[in-house]
Amino acid sequence: MNRRVFLRRIGVAAAAAGMSGRAVLGAEDKTPKPNMIIILADDLGYGDLGCYGSKVIRTPRLDTMAAEGVRLTSFYAMASICTPSRAALLTGCYPQRCGLYMGISPRRKQHRHLGLDPDETTIAEVLKTKGYSTLCVGKWHLGGDPVFHPMNQGFDEYYGMPFNFHHSPVFMDGRTVIRKKTDLSKLTGLYTRKVIEFIKRKKGTPFFIYLPHTYPHLPLVPNPRFKGKSKAGAYGDVIEEIDWSTGQILDTLRSLGLDKSTIVIFTSDNGPAPQFARQYHSAGKLTGSKYTSWEGGHREPCIVRWPGTIRPGRTCAELACTMDLLPTLAGWAGARLPEWEIDGKDIRPLLTGLPDATSPHEALFYYNGDNLQAVLWKQWKLHLPRTKEMVPWWQKNKGITDLKAPRLFDLSTDIAESRDVASMNPDVVARMLRLADKARQTFGDHGRRGIKQRPTGDSRRR
Repeated sequence: MNRRVFLRRIGVAAAAAGMSGRAVLGAEDKTPKPNMIIILADDLGYGDLGCYGSKVIRTPRLDTMAAEGVRLTSFYAMASICTPSRAALLTGCYPQRCGLYMGISPRRKQHRHLGLDPDETTIAEVLKTKGYSTLCVGKWHLGGDPVFHPMNQGFDEYYGMPFNFHHSPVFMDGRTVIRKKTDLSKLTGLYTRKVIEFIKRKKGTPFFIYLPHTYPHLPLVPNPRFKGKSKAGAYGDVIEEIDWSTGQILDTLRSLGLDKSTIVIFTSDNGPAPQFARQYHSAGKLTGSKYTSWEGGHREPCIVRWPGTIRPGRTCAELACTMDLLPTLAGWAGARLPEWEIDGKDIRPLLTGLPDATSPHEALFYYNGDNLQAVLWKQWKLHLPRTKEMVPWWQKNKGITDLKAPRLFDLSTDIAESRDVASMNPDVVARMLRLADKARQTFGDHGRRGIKQRPTGDSRRR
């Protein structure tokens, strides 16, 4: 870590604590703080859980978790592919603001040196200012060079396969490669055991666990214990194992008496692969899949459970997104936000069910790479004009890649985005085009940088 980054983080931590360097580490803060666990599936569709309507995949533990907490039905990932979506979740920022809006792979020469800039502040770094022990288990996908390692972004420990298997099959413990080729059938079990071991070891102090699963991203190699058990092939099998894994973690919390002092959040980084959206209706009634700006690419399941604080059995339809996790968890921990502007909002009123709580977001913007493709405002979704030259390479031949005029959909009556009502609502279209122009000024658009964009992390500059 370079000196400038170190000093900046110490400054943020000191501001968060409002005290001396000792208080920065949480040593003098006796206020009880909840433990926090984020479980992030990879390429899971909106309709892949029983509590979100699946008829072919059994998820009894996640369904029970939803019954014991709150289930969000208008919750969004901020990209329809892995890297930018994860950057948004951890930093509370649009991927365009924090500089990591592209999909990266260590196998592509142009991406090899890119990652989440170490100057960015993650959830883990915010929580460490309040004395949290932090663990990342699973798929990182925010840069492969050592400078981008999770342990340089606030995590005390790391354990997992950092990239997709086809990008790099290595498995790491801390900064050390312990397997050059990961056995995919054992992956979810390894992750689960590590999380449980950490909970048992850190039960006396507040902890934050980020568990970004590798599945159900391709390739799929189910554990023999789950192989052939679902009605959705290997895809359903690995999701049912994630359901089992979640249950094991919840059971551990109960057995250790940590149930009422731990917030558990389950969601996904983006929508399902196109073939599973077609074959198993993984996006439910939504159109589209991973790679696209249709609802199926961005709208995700989200379950939040905290017994005694979050009233059980609730459903919340208010607009929220993965960027909101950082300010929300910071609020519950009593930590200050990063020193620079973020885009996420504190959604504690929505999660706890305060009367008349409404979404704090005026609008959300659907970027695909550096291309602004859609705007969400109230119940309205506006797809913006674009050409094939503007869309990122991963969207080629997927979704709308050549759009001459705006298309407007009323999601309150047409969640499948099947009826264009732009001609009947010219005032709505005009307002949303103004919102899009404002986003372009801030975050940029294809071939145009925004005034609030921060640099992409590049190890060659460090």
